Amino acid sequence: MKTPKHILFLNVVLAGVLLSNSVHAEKMNNDTQDLVIKKMDRVLDLMDRKDPSWIPTQQRLADVLAERARTRFMQEVEANCDNCKGSKDDRQRAIKIYETLLSEVKINEHGPILFQLAHLYEMAGQQDQAISLFERIIKEAKAKSIDAGIVSRSHASLGDLLFQKGRFKDAKDHYVIALKDKNLENKALAIYNMAWCDFNTDKLSSAISTLEGLLKEPTKITKDTETGSNYDPVFHTDIVRDLGTFYARKDITTKEISTYEGFTPKEKRKELILNFAQEADRVGQKQAAHQILTRYMEQPDLTKQERLEAFVRLAQVNYDRGETNQSTQDFAKAAAAFKNTDCDDSSKCEELKKTMKRYVTELHRSKKVKPDLDLLNAYAIYAETFPSDKEMIQRGAQVATDMGKYPIAIQFHRMISDGRSYSTKEKNEALLNEVAVAEKSQDPKLQKDSYAFFLKKSSKDEKYFEVRYQQAYLLYQQKQLKDAAKLFDELARDKDGKAELRKKSADLALDSLAQLKDDENLQEYAADYAEIFPAHQAEFASVARKALMNQVATVANNPKSTKSELKSVMKTVLKTKLDGAKSDERILIFTNLSIIAKKLGEDEVYAKSLYALINTPDTPEAKKQQYLEQLVGYYERKLDFKNAYNVALKMENSKVAPKEMAFRLGTLADLADLNPEKHYKQALDLGITGERALIIRSRLVLLSGNPAKELKLQSGELRNRPALLNETTLLVYAKTGSKAGIQSVLEMKEMRRQSAVQFINKQEFYGKLTGFQEQIAKAKMDDSSDKLMQKSIQQRMKLLGKADETLSEAVRSKDITAQLVALNIVATENTRFVKDLSGTAMPKGLTAGQQRQYVDALKAKSKPFLVKSKTASAKMQDLWNSSQALAQLAREYRIARPEIQKLLSREMEMIEQLPGRGKMKTALSEALNSSAPSSGDLVSARKSVAEHPESIKDIENLKMVETKIGHPLMPSYLEARLNSIQKGKSL
Repeated sequence: MKTPKHILFLNVVLAGVLLSNSVHAEKMNNDTQDLVIKKMDRVLDLMDRKDPSWIPTQQRLADVLAERARTRFMQEVEANCDNCKGSKDDRQRAIKIYETLLSEVKINEHGPILFQLAHLYEMAGQQDQAISLFERIIKEAKAKSIDAGIVSRSHASLGDLLFQKGRFKDAKDHYVIALKDKNLENKALAIYNMAWCDFNTDKLSSAISTLEGLLKEPTKITKDTETGSNYDPVFHTDIVRDLGTFYARKDITTKEISTYEGFTPKEKRKELILNFAQEADRVGQKQAAHQILTRYMEQPDLTKQERLEAFVRLAQVNYDRGETNQSTQDFAKAAAAFKNTDCDDSSKCEELKKTMKRYVTELHRSKKVKPDLDLLNAYAIYAETFPSDKEMIQRGAQVATDMGKYPIAIQFHRMISDGRSYSTKEKNEALLNEVAVAEKSQDPKLQKDSYAFFLKKSSKDEKYFEVRYQQAYLLYQQKQLKDAAKLFDELARDKDGKAELRKKSADLALDSLAQLKDDENLQEYAADYAEIFPAHQAEFASVARKALMNQVATVANNPKSTKSELKSVMKTVLKTKLDGAKSDERILIFTNLSIIAKKLGEDEVYAKSLYALINTPDTPEAKKQQYLEQLVGYYERKLDFKNAYNVALKMENSKVAPKEMAFRLGTLADLADLNPEKHYKQALDLGITGERALIIRSRLVLLSGNPAKELKLQSGELRNRPALLNETTLLVYAKTGSKAGIQSVLEMKEMRRQSAVQFINKQEFYGKLTGFQEQIAKAKMDDSSDKLMQKSIQQRMKLLGKADETLSEAVRSKDITAQLVALNIVATENTRFVKDLSGTAMPKGLTAGQQRQYVDALKAKSKPFLVKSKTASAKMQDLWNSSQALAQLAREYRIARPEIQKLLSREMEMIEQLPGRGKMKTALSEALNSSAPSSGDLVSARKSVAEHPESIKDIENLKMVETKIGHPLMPSYLEARLNSIQKGKSL
């Protein structure tokens, strides 16, 4: 809703005009007004109220007070203060006088007073009183012969007040009446306000038509003041601007754009067209905004700065409407315009820079997930335009890096490192960033150029040495080993370099020579390094001595060595007598031999080499521990857990925590079927925690001679993982068959939702069912006498009722086995009862009619039992056909370990013995009769894995067999091995 801008101010002006017209008051200045009011106050103080001049004098005083209130209000507006000149006091006093006069003057003189009073009310903010007086003027116009001009102006003023209150329909009605007066002052304002009434009541077409009608005759856009009716250019501009607002409420077409441009005053055309574009953009009409901006840019008198701003806006609009490519082109034009524009207004240019920056960042935000060339171009354009904006240049470099456009990223960084406006620190940072980008690209050419550029531009500090090292390392990676060795040697001898990198350089220089098989230089360099690096003298001296063994070492470590070459070297080493060899030479020989044996898969030679290294006196203890670890790994690969355990016992690796070692020894002993309890308990005593601690406790329970007792002991911790406690409890029950020993565990709150409780409890229920089935099956019908017959029938019916109760109990248990057995009892026994009942002897002495009645009664009595039998049979058949519980039971049986299968088999055999056929029963029978892997299968599967330790197929097969009949730990052990192989790790 829009409140007219001109209403309040014009009412003040109009009040003066109307006052002059109504009372013919001459124009007075402030001093004259003050003097007149003081004189009139003195005169009235002396005058009798009955004096004929008293009423005219009072009216004259009220008129002057109203005029002074108006004058003072205008001064307050100019001074931007509230009542600082006293306008409110004058206004209130004038109101009071007019209100008194209304009861004194003649009827035909009320009009001017009422109108003046209404305007005073309005200016005093008493809108409701003003509305009431204007309505009174309109209502009493004919009866009191009020001047037609006052009535018209009352309609217009009432329209203004109603407009301000949001009563647009009523306001328009009064504007329409007022406009019928051809002499109505400020007619253009009334028409303008009437258009806004239509706009605010959703009559958009009428609103637009009204404003267009006004604008077609701009000379009539006037403001009536004391000096007359004059063209109002400001009002004209407001009307055009508001027409743009109206147009924006519908689809803006070329027609509206042309019409709007035609209505714009020439001196305000640029401003108004730009405003129209902004309004279209604001309401989401991006296409129209684009067209209007294009029209704006066609204006011949645009300044460079205005054209620049338009390009920026056009780029943003194109971006908003999804034309990112065109948007980027416009952005490029904006950037070019910016560079060609002399910024005479620094704040404006800074704002344009912010706008351009905001455009790029908004574009980046929209393409953050998938940056593209448009975004990269935008950053490049911005960076070229504002080369001192480091933050945006770095962002552009990051975008280029993320897109894999590494050369462009490097160009961004060089804008800083080559820039004049950046500090040395910022330039060095950019140089390092460039190196990082080049290394990420893995493009040798980029890396080489970046290293060279860095070394050219950077000062010779610590980073300088590091980049030289990277430069040498690049040559090393590119197998330019001769040049790499030379540069590494220079770095190793540079006393100003970082000690760690100097040592690495020496190592890589020797490695480069070793790869070149340049034994002569290798010995020379190594001897020099033994003196240069005293702390590593033994290491480098050893390298020099071992140069003689390089041929063997080269073959052993060369990934391109053929199998025949490896075998030849291995045979040579095995034939070589080592009696006179030094310890370090022996170590080198057996180390290389172990490498060759491992590559060839010669397991026996590999193991002997490791044992030889372990038994060599000068082998470092750490190395011995390493070789012991490798031996353990070797035996594990072979699934020879007994030897793995025995070797592991010899390990004294200080790097492995005692609790970890105890756990590993326990696991190996467990897998070797040795006694793992002492290691498991030691691991717990040493503080092993988490999942492994719980597994240990579970294994201690299952390995115990008294598992129920051990379960009670460990349950306090196992309760932290209810699923494991549940599994362990089931296995203990399977092993002992006793519920009493584990009752306290079953009653733990953590077990309430676990399967073990229900599984163990239902075993008792199965016994109850079986007992009841035997009991009811023994019940017979005794028809030796009527009395005994009646008694036996009652007993049978009582048992059948109990069968129903048993079925209800089975249903509540949600156990499929119990339900099927109970259903079978109900079906079988109800059928047998009906047959027994129908087979009883007929009472003697009955006539033929009585016999028929007896038979009918017997059938009626039997019918409910027959229906119950059929219902139970039908339910059983439904379960045989589609019970998912039976399918689940079959699946669980197939994957269960033998201990659990033993328990499940009783349950499944109970089901199999029940009458009936169906898909689910067949699946159950097949599962029950399926054959488990044999011990021979287990031995064979283990042998296959021992021979092919990294065969995923063989490991998966062994895991399946172990799961069914093997060691409880083996499945998880094999799963870990599979994960290692799939991750590419060595076993």
